[in-house]
Amino acid sequence: VSAVPGTRKWLHDNVATGELFDVKGALRLRPGQAPRLSLGYQFRGAEVRFLKTLPPIVDGAGYATIEDNTYTLVIDKGRVVAPQGGDLDVTGSVLKVPDIRVIPAAAEITLKSQSSITAALAILDEPPFGFISKAGQPVDLATGRAQVVANLRLKLVKGLKATDVGYDVSGTLRDVRSDKVVKGRVVSADQLTVTATPAGMKIFGMAALDGVPVDGHWQQGFGPSARGRSRVEAVMELSAATLKAFSIGLPEGAVTGVGRADITVDLQRGKAPAFTLNSDLAGLTLAIPEVSWTKPPDAVGSLILEGQFGSPAKVDRLELAAAGLDAKGQLTLKPEGSLDQVVFTGLTLNDWFSGDVTLIGRGAGKTVGLAIANGAVDLRRATFGASLTPTEDAPPMDIGLDRLRISEDIAIEGFRGSFLASGGLNGDFTGLVNGTAPISGTVVPGANGRSAFRIESEDAGLVFASSGLYASGRGGQLKLILQPVGDTGTYDGSLNIADIRVVDAPALAGLLDAVSVVGLISQLQGAGIVFSDVTGKFLLTPDAVEIREGSAVGASLGVSAAGIYKSGDKSFDLQGVISPVYLLNGIGQIFSRQRDGLFGFNYNLTGEQGAIKVSVNPLSILTPGMFRNLFRKDPTTIAP
Repeated sequence: VSAVPGTRKWLHDNVATGELFDVKGALRLRPGQAPRLSLGYQFRGAEVRFLKTLPPIVDGAGYATIEDNTYTLVIDKGRVVAPQGGDLDVTGSVLKVPDIRVIPAAAEITLKSQSSITAALAILDEPPFGFISKAGQPVDLATGRAQVVANLRLKLVKGLKATDVGYDVSGTLRDVRSDKVVKGRVVSADQLTVTATPAGMKIFGMAALDGVPVDGHWQQGFGPSARGRSRVEAVMELSAATLKAFSIGLPEGAVTGVGRADITVDLQRGKAPAFTLNSDLAGLTLAIPEVSWTKPPDAVGSLILEGQFGSPAKVDRLELAAAGLDAKGQLTLKPEGSLDQVVFTGLTLNDWFSGDVTLIGRGAGKTVGLAIANGAVDLRRATFGASLTPTEDAPPMDIGLDRLRISEDIAIEGFRGSFLASGGLNGDFTGLVNGTAPISGTVVPGANGRSAFRIESEDAGLVFASSGLYASGRGGQLKLILQPVGDTGTYDGSLNIADIRVVDAPALAGLLDAVSVVGLISQLQGAGIVFSDVTGKFLLTPDAVEIREGSAVGASLGVSAAGIYKSGDKSFDLQGVISPVYLLNGIGQIFSRQRDGLFGFNYNLTGEQGAIKVSVNPLSILTPGMFRNLFRKDPTTIAP
């Protein structure tokens, strides 16, 4: 009774009931030596409270010894009834007092448990731990099984405080599944490791977020500043399956391969989980076939996502930079979790596109739509390819551009169009040539992954004047076709104009003066000369136009032309035939090329705009159209 009163009192206060058997005790006394005490017994049917703040062990069985002043109690069988989630099997748990002579006695408890995850978390949320409350999470955070070992160190004294208990917890969680760690997302794992000390708690291992592989950890600090806050840090797979899991409906084939991304999720009580994702995109092939853009798997780039998980999730920051594509914007999801829209401000692609781009979700399984505003496109460098989207699911594209650059001197401003990306860009548009002349047109898929254009206008003269090509035309119905060929920015073209009137045209006046057609000169300087039909075939390059076959015919005059116009220095090198009184003279065009009259004058125009030199061969009037080609050189062409 008097040998170890502290230990005896602890047993008295914490062992509620039990049956002892096979009890053996011994006391050895030798002169000049301290007494030696030994005690051993087995017990069953015991109810033992091993820590005042935790539920007791019930149905306990095991044995205890006192040997060399060390008290050891081993539990061979027992369970703890957790506040939630069922019982913990605590078989194998040990209570040890290293030296029962020390006052107050120090105790070491090794609590081993097997239970549901909920039961384990419920115990770990009791004092002195409070792990789960500190994290701002419920104890039924996840389902699965837990195998935990908690090493406790404490003094066997009255009025023990939670802060006086040292602990070191480690364990394994199996078959884990939770939809509460990240609200609206399912976290699952075959096996995770859990550790905890007074500094904090950590759960780590291989898991999956909505089926996407993740290797990382959840960490909760226990300092005052960390209360209600915790963080997930992980490396996750980045692939087409990832996008599908997060309801981002990009076209099939837009993302292939597998990359890696670093993701952090900040959890705070009462707030939606905030996340940040970073990736260098290595291992991924990204493709936008409609614009022939590809990032190969061995190329690196940068992807940054920042937002909040919730119902629905939201991405406040989205940045993508790779292979000439630079995009920054925001992403939102619809309440059911499918893509609402992605808004990019100031997106740029290589050296030919910049603008505000919006990707619009069209429902589960459907490719996103596209809207462009405040943009600029340079068709001299642009590349458009075939879409991977099936024709029946071709996404709509509404495009509004401030400027669509056709060539060095020609741009369409105020461009507005609606298109489908079905086998390439396909749709209709309107705009103003260089901000002045209204046109309408159609885009269809062309050769070499580029687009072909059909353009129409009710004022051909204004179109050409606005383009800086020809300022003397008035009116006329224009039809222009551009087919992509060869290098980027190069097109084969065909031109048709009906009923255009030409006034105050110095080059034409020079031709008429050279062949002494005085009446037509007066007409040109007055009301103008009407050409009922203008046709042409040409090659358009970024810095020149090669007229291969050109003609303008009317009742009073016919003119054919071939040669080049250079937009850089605005210079001409043209030749052709001028045929007066074309109404009668034109009967002979069946014997000539380029609809020349039966009788006409060969001419040449050279020099820069405003300083044109005109030369005419007057003797060519004597040569019928079918032989006139024998007496003139081939027109100038653009070098390959």
